[in-house]
Amino acid sequence: MPPACPARLLLLLAALFAGAGLARADVGATLSVQTDARERGMSYSANRPGAQLGLAWDGSGGWYGGASLTQARFADRHGAWLRLYGGRVVGLQPGLDGEAGLVVHRFENVSRYDYVEAYAGLLAERWNLRVYASPDYYGVGQRSLYGEVNLRWPLAAGIAAVGHAGLLRGFSAQRPAYLDPRGASRTDLRAGAAWQLGASSEMQLAWVAASRGGPYTWTDATRRRTVVLQLTTAF
Repeated sequence: MPPACPARLLLLLAALFAGAGLARADVGATLSVQTDARERGMSYSANRPGAQLGLAWDGSGGWYGGASLTQARFADRHGAWLRLYGGRVVGLQPGLDGEAGLVVHRFENVSRYDYVEAYAGLLAERWNLRVYASPDYYGVGQRSLYGEVNLRWPLAAGIAAVGHAGLLRGFSAQRPAYLDPRGASRTDLRAGAAWQLGASSEMQLAWVAASRGGPYTWTDATRRRTVVLQLTTAF
């Protein structure tokens, strides 16, 4: 994959989303900065600060799509990480929606980690639940399931408690040697508070933890527990 491919593709998507925004759709962008960029409890920034740019498109009939671009640092090399997603939300009953979609992950300079996930979930005002499935998680030759529940509970004006719990499980006909003795599953937790800063920004402080195990090959140097400060701005 050419080095500039993820960034160029994100710019192309931005142009496409902008065009779609003229046709009965909402288009937005976010910029997030974190003291330690983490995904499912594991640091993909080598325990360093990181930034992420996101684009989102909401169309008619519950359809949506988006992309995010950040930098991933692995043990052997680093480069851009591009995520493309799309799906649909449908109303199930008052206050509860269902959704399903697809996420494509592309890694610059580490294309062997490229993978695709399908997901389905339930969405409520203060919580959501999703299950993700991949036929080849991070290109390690294992199928995977990841389930998560996310909570957001208002405490006062502009302040909310946030929480997350996730479980990742790898499946393989032949157990990879790197799993012993860590096991095929990994859990992750996140708990903290979020503060609304003006109309379009939010600051979040959270404790993040993850266990060992699961279908990963690059996370041994990651701290298992840490505190993360994150600032997100929408524009």
